[in-house]
Amino acid sequence: MDYDVVIVGGGPVGCFVGRLIAEGKRKVLILEEHNEIGEPPHCAGLISQEVLSMSGIGDEVVLNRIRGANIYGYDGTRLSFLGEKTYALVIDRIMFDKKMALKAEDSGAEVLKGSRAIAFERGNGYIDVLFRKEGKEYRVKTPLVIGADGAHSLVARVFNLPLPGEIIYGFQIEGELDCLTPEQVDVMLDSETSPGWFSWIIPMNRSYARIGLGINVRGNPREYFDKLCKKWGPLMSFRNSDIRRIMGGIIPIGLIEKSFTDNVMLVGDSAVQLKPLSGGGLYLGLLAGMICSRVALEALERGDFSSSMLSKYHKLWMKSVGKEIKLGLRLRKIFLGLTDTEKSELLKLLDNQRAKSIILSAGNIDHPWRVAYKLMSCMRVPLISRMLALAFS
Repeated sequence: MDYDVVIVGGGPVGCFVGRLIAEGKRKVLILEEHNEIGEPPHCAGLISQEVLSMSGIGDEVVLNRIRGANIYGYDGTRLSFLGEKTYALVIDRIMFDKKMALKAEDSGAEVLKGSRAIAFERGNGYIDVLFRKEGKEYRVKTPLVIGADGAHSLVARVFNLPLPGEIIYGFQIEGELDCLTPEQVDVMLDSETSPGWFSWIIPMNRSYARIGLGINVRGNPREYFDKLCKKWGPLMSFRNSDIRRIMGGIIPIGLIEKSFTDNVMLVGDSAVQLKPLSGGGLYLGLLAGMICSRVALEALERGDFSSSMLSKYHKLWMKSVGKEIKLGLRLRKIFLGLTDTEKSELLKLLDNQRAKSIILSAGNIDHPWRVAYKLMSCMRVPLISRMLALAFS
C-alpha cells in the first residue's frame, strides 16, 4: 500500500504532525512500536498552558496547577517563591498522548500500534518502509518519511543524519508523598545525586507526586535515585511502599546541523528539539511540527522531495526553535560551569524581594532564558560576571 507520508513514531509530536498533514487531505500512516499509545511514559508531564492550547487537548488531562517552586542547593539552601498565576500544568501524560493519537485518527491519519519500523529501502524517488507487527513483516511505499522516533531515532541513524551531542539518562517514579506545598515543584541542584542535571518533585495532588532525576554520566540512574532518597528523604516524606509507576528515559541535548535529506525529515526528540535547560520537548516539538507539516504539504503539492526542497523545513525551524535552543545551551553552559557551592550562593543572592518579583513577573517554563538574562542584567556581583563569562565563552 502507498502513503503520501509515513511517520515513524506515534508520540504526541508525531501524531500532531500526522494530524496536520491528514487535515490537508493527504494519506498518512503513523507507525507506533508500542502496543499502547503513551506507554510506557518517559516524561515528567509538566507543560505550559500554551502547549496545551497548541495541542488542542482540553483541561481533562490536567492533574494539578503549579504557581511556584522551591529550589534547593546541595547544602539545603532554599529559594522559595509562589505567585498568583499558574506557571505550569501537571498533566496525565498517558491520557494526553492517547488523545493526540485519537485526534490524528479523527483527521484521517492511520495509526498502527505495535508496529516497529525495521528497515528503509530507497527506490525510484520513493522509500519502502519495512515494519514488523505481531511477528509478521510488512512493506509500504512513500515519497516522504518523517522520523519522530525519539532520541535513539532509527530514521536518523539509517539516513546518516546527526545524533545528539549529549544524552541525559533519567529515572522517575510516581508514588505516594505528603505534598505540603502542592502548588510548588521542588528542584534539587546537587551533583552528588544528579550530576550534570537536577532532581525534581512534581506534585500530582496532595498525596501523590512524580519524583525523578537526570544524570549526564555513565551509570545506573536508579542508584542515583537511591542516593536521592537517602539524602533528601526528610524533604520528600516518601513512602516506598506505594510506588505506582517506575519510569526511565533519555533526554537528547544539543543543536543538530541537519534534520533532513532526500525524502526524509526529522522532528521532535529525533531532531533534538528540546529545551537544553529542562529537557522539555513538547513546546519546541509542537512548534517544529507545525513547520514540518507545512513543508511536507508543500513538497506533496509540488511533487518535490529533494534535499533542496526539504531544507526549507530546517531553515525555518532554526529561526524560531533553533533560537530557543541556542539560548538554552548558553544557560546550560552556565549550569555546568558552576560548582555546587556557587549554585547555593546564587540561590542566596536571589532570595530577596526584587529578584523574586522578576522571577514571578518574567518566569516562563517555555522561555527560561528570559528570566535568567533579566536577573543577570540587574545584578552586579562577581558570581554574575562569572556566569556571563561562562555563557559567552
